[in-house]
Amino acid sequence: TVVVQDDLDQFPSNLSGLSYEPAANGQPAILWGIDNGPSTLYRLLWGGSTWISTTTGGWSAGKSLHYPDGSGDPDSEGVTRAEFTSSAIYVSTERDNDNNDVSRLSVLRFDTSATGSDLTATNEWDLTDDLPASDPNLGLEAITWAPDTALVASGFYDESAAALYDPTRYPDHGTGLFFVGLESNGAIYGYALDHVTGGFQRVATLASGQISIMDLSFDRDVGDLWAYCDNTCGNIASVFGFGGDGRLQLRRVYQRPAGLPDSNNEGIAIAPESECAGGLKSFYWSDDADLDGHAIRRGDIPCGPLF
Repeated sequence: TVVVQDDLDQFPSNLSGLSYEPAANGQPAILWGIDNGPSTLYRLLWGGSTWISTTTGGWSAGKSLHYPDGSGDPDSEGVTRAEFTSSAIYVSTERDNDNNDVSRLSVLRFDTSATGSDLTATNEWDLTDDLPASDPNLGLEAITWAPDTALVASGFYDESAAALYDPTRYPDHGTGLFFVGLESNGAIYGYALDHVTGGFQRVATLASGQISIMDLSFDRDVGDLWAYCDNTCGNIASVFGFGGDGRLQLRRVYQRPAGLPDSNNEGIAIAPESECAGGLKSFYWSDDADLDGHAIRRGDIPCGPLF
């Protein structure tokens, strides 16, 4: 069953990405949403029947995003949290909306604790030269983060080192790796991002099994990587698990639920196992087209391993 989870006309079009932050330490769960134009980050709380914007701290209408020098309007397509103990959030972008004809395939880091209605990136990792050339509107649509603990436990294979993944090989990368999806070819790329030097190292490259990709979500509890494509592919989800060789392998492809409109669903997010009820947990979509005046819908997936 798929149900609407936002108020009528709550969002303009272009709500492109979602990330779910579980409740912790007395704080409620947060659904983060990203709008790609104008670039806006939303901090949403559950209001009883819909997800509503946080009314304090400058979040009531979302916060505008800018590059590290304070300029620009990043075409922000994907959003993810890394360590939940940090106030940082990460956004994948394909270009500067103020310079639409030039690709700028970047990951931006923002501090969500900053005051005011605008957020200036604290870091930018420009991956443009490390990725296949793409049309400025077919760039980094997707991003998710996977913790080192899960990667090491799964025997993850580091393609750059031709060896098992060793987090100590990448000083100042934090406690996990980022996976980004390129819309133009449907491929997924894993990176260690150096938060001190601004450098990066690609550690994995894999095909999503789809001609294009709009969002990624790593299920931290189960260890599966979800890759999603919108109506370009009929709203199909590909799910990856770790194989015996330590590489992420495509395990299953799911058709869209019958109750989900075949619309421009560009964002996905998955609730944690701690919220399981009746063997199910919530799965969210964001609709970039705002079909019928709604941009957020929720369904359910089984708790526990899928295969």
